[in-house]
Amino acid sequence: MNCSFDFLYHVIREADSFIDFHTHASYELVYYASGHGTTQIGKSVYDYVPGTFAIIPPHTKHNEYRHTESEVLFACFSYDNAMFTLNNGLYTDDERKLEQLLRAMKEELGSKRNYYHLTLHGLLCQAIAEIGRLVDTADGAGTNDKVNYAKNYLEQYASDSIDLQAIARSLGYSYDHFRHFFKRETGYSPSQFVIRKRVENAKALLLHSGKSMIEIAHECGFSNAPQFSMLFSKHTGVSPRAFRMDNQIV
Repeated sequence: MNCSFDFLYHVIREADSFIDFHTHASYELVYYASGHGTTQIGKSVYDYVPGTFAIIPPHTKHNEYRHTESEVLFACFSYDNAMFTLNNGLYTDDERKLEQLLRAMKEELGSKRNYYHLTLHGLLCQAIAEIGRLVDTADGAGTNDKVNYAKNYLEQYASDSIDLQAIARSLGYSYDHFRHFFKRETGYSPSQFVIRKRVENAKALLLHSGKSMIEIAHECGFSNAPQFSMLFSKHTGVSPRAFRMDNQIV
């Protein structure tokens, strides 16, 4: 995971004050330690309360209106989305662990003790990890829906050329994170799931059609007949020809 710290500010915003739409070149984390108000991030509007924080991706328009006096910590940083994708939204920090990390970063910036930049980098990595945990908790109820969507898509299009990276991005995850939760829920990685579905489809064609090995390989999404034979044998313990001879319904 590559990340770098840009800046952090701690401010008290007056009640009935407003910041118009603006953007940043890097990620922005806005933490509301106290106060109530609204923020619009892209096209979504959120009501913030104490202990909530906003994630704003680079070049995303956002504004903020404070109904009451608000204590705010906001930081900008770069992050490569290697572990998970940071999507815009407002999330809750019930145990205030993220707030503690931000205040520790503020203290390091204020003291500038020897090697403070190394400590800042470590705290930023911890903060990003904590954000990931909090976002996962918020999205937990939707994880099964995402897995079911991915499963249905992979089953429907198993015979086609599938871009698993694109599916992960469409669900808001890096591929590594997508693979992790998909395997956790199904017992198989996405690529394993696709191969198993292709083998199941091939079994049906071997039993109920007179198509050649090359035709079945092509129709089920295998690159060629040798790959089909190798993967089929690996998953069933027998070659496609042996499976057909032993099980074909006359």
